[in-house]
Amino acid sequence: MASDILGVLLAGGQSLRMGSADKFLLPYQGRPLLQHCLDRARPQVDELVISANGDASRLAAFKLEIIPDRWPDHPGPLAGIISVMSWAQKARKDSVWLASFATDTPYFPADLVTRLRARAERDGTALAIASSAGDSHYTFALWSMSLFPALQKQFEAGERALHRIARDLNASREIFPESAQEFFNINTLEDLSALSQ
Repeated sequence: MASDILGVLLAGGQSLRMGSADKFLLPYQGRPLLQHCLDRARPQVDELVISANGDASRLAAFKLEIIPDRWPDHPGPLAGIISVMSWAQKARKDSVWLASFATDTPYFPADLVTRLRARAERDGTALAIASSAGDSHYTFALWSMSLFPALQKQFEAGERALHRIARDLNASREIFPESAQEFFNINTLEDLSALSQ
């Protein structure tokens, strides 16, 4: 674990396919999905925060800093990443990297951040994305804090898609072994039921 890595649990979405505003609070094996993700992410970073909108009191039990989007109407994970970077510019100036984690994927790799950082440093890139089975998992990434001005500029120009951001920044890809569960993300109640079996 490096002391210069801040982690963010991305919980700012609307969960439209799930029919629940707070998909990450749905119970899985007796605990909220968010708790599973928090427990996997915490050992990988020096500090963990939550990117979430709405009433912060509903997340008080997790005892983490809650950082809302700087823009209204749930504009997506890029907004959450930029908003946390903006907060860190003042509150966590020593942070060099931001590790992002989705909150609907409870079994992401325990060595995710270590491997992403090694990939970024080996390739000399400012962004490393997790990949497996031919798919890139853009919300599981390691972002250099130095990207903040460029990301903000792209967002304000109308960009919202992480895959285009990754392309434009020539992001590295760290390939993880194919697994049935590691990057399985829960979008519907059927997905949650399938994972529970």
